[in-house]
Order: sequence, then structure tokens, then C-alpha cells
Amino acid sequence: MATKTEPLSIRLTPEQDTVLRRAAELRGESTNESVLGNAAGGAQSDLTNLRSFIAADNEWQYVETALSEPVTSNAAMVKLLISSSVLER
Repeated sequence: MATKTEPLSIRLTPEQDTVLRRAAELRGESTNESVLGNAAGGAQSDLTNLRSFIAADNEWQYVETALSEPVTSNAAMVKLLISSSVLER
């Protein structure tokens, strides 16, 4: 694990402080460990859910080529899209 050198300061309501401390206690962690773990996990999830990606020039060219090709008909896909959902039955 890397050495932690960067500080982060936040302001909390008394109620938020109580909730964070209690949750950390139940997990057997310090409040800092608990808050950092939850915040870092949430941030990683947010970054994972971004709808963008990085590609090298040759990879991007492949994507552009694939997107510029004409769409071919797919009977199974057409059937799926025009049929009612299991939630509508």
C-alpha cells in the first residue's frame, strides 16, 4: 500500500459524524479507514461507470471503421425489439 501523504478535510453535521463513527465501529475500522474506503470505492465505481474510454490511434480507427459500416439486418434482433417485454405480458 502506498504511503498516505495527502490530507482531506470535510465538514459534517453532528448527525453525519455520529453515523460515520458508528458504521466504522461496527466494521472494526477507524473512522478514517471507513470513510476513505467508502469514498474511494464510490469514486472508483463512478469512474468505472463513465461512458468514455481511451484507445490508441489504431484501436480508435478500428472503432470508427466499424461504426461507419452499414447496418445489416438481424431478424432475431428485429423480433426481440418488436415483441412485448415480459413485464408487459
